[in-house]
Amino acid sequence: MRKAESARPRRFAAAVPLLALGAALALISGLAGGLVRMGWPLLPERALAPVALHGALMVCGFFGFVISLERAAALHQRLAWAAPALAALGTLAALALQPGAAALAWLAAGLVLTLAYAGVLRRTPVLHVAVEGAGALCWAGGTLLWMLDRPFSVVVAWWGSFLVLTIAGERRELARFVPLSAGARSGYLAVLALQATALVVLAVPWHDHPLAAGAWWASMALLALWLLRFDLACRAGINRAGWALHTARCLRLGYAWLALAGGWGVANALRGMPLDAPGPLHMLLLGFVFAMVFGHAPIVLPALLRRAIAAPSGITLAPVLVMSAGVALRGLGDALGAAPLRAGAGALQALAILGFAAVMLTRLRRPSPPLSAR
Repeated sequence: MRKAESARPRRFAAAVPLLALGAALALISGLAGGLVRMGWPLLPERALAPVALHGALMVCGFFGFVISLERAAALHQRLAWAAPALAALGTLAALALQPGAAALAWLAAGLVLTLAYAGVLRRTPVLHVAVEGAGALCWAGGTLLWMLDRPFSVVVAWWGSFLVLTIAGERRELARFVPLSAGARSGYLAVLALQATALVVLAVPWHDHPLAAGAWWASMALLALWLLRFDLACRAGINRAGWALHTARCLRLGYAWLALAGGWGVANALRGMPLDAPGPLHMLLLGFVFAMVFGHAPIVLPALLRRAIAAPSGITLAPVLVMSAGVALRGLGDALGAAPLRAGAGALQALAILGFAAVMLTRLRRPSPPLSAR
């Protein structure tokens, strides 16, 4: 084994549970903040950080940590382990009502992750690494725009691309040995180019970006259609069972939500609505992104925790379906402007996330104790 591959240093691995506590705090605080915004009185007035920083805690504190931790374990670079540590540090700063310090920590985490990808790309110049690296750069770029007090719709676009490009790159990474036709590859690159162009235009300090917002949402819809056509999870003729079937179901559902979000976002842009109008945005972040989390968790968690995972049970898919029901109800509530529907949707979504976490904990198996020397 190469020295680089053995350098998932034990001191870093031992720190993973402690770092994961930061991600758990970010998730719980972000969920609580979102529910408070929808009218659920879960927090006292002085505990405003989860409300004011709801989006930042979810994207940077939770997803940023989870993605950078998984990448650090996969990239086998000492530098990469600084990214999840900085993401957890940013969460603690946010919860301590220090948003400036939180932003600095999250910016540093995004830059470290970008540099880690750049190092891999120099050694192995492949497309999926470039796409994942572009996603990490979007995390850093969105955080910098947030620090510069740019409109939050612009920040959300960059942060959203961080999540979407990371997923799009990882899906190609998992299917890198499955050849694509020239047309499919060109379509993939064209969609990514459209998204990159929209992000650059959105970052220019103009007053309004209706065309760029529409282009950004169009890139989401087109990417979803591409994934539904070419992604390995959507290919016919493959016999799937157990967790492979669970993952395929989650991904197909997520791609459908991404397509709907993109179409709704384009329609909103044509009507002059802001990019971060809640309907399509929450459909993307909760319908698509969490479907990806639910689908990939059975792959990622055993590798990170070095534990086996039992076969899925009959209720494993239930949290996924509850989340989709919540997303549909939330979309209806946003379309009708009905606060009770939105509040009910928020409760369903929080229940789905906590329920899935509980399901994963029940399926993970304890590592076998080493045999005593005889």
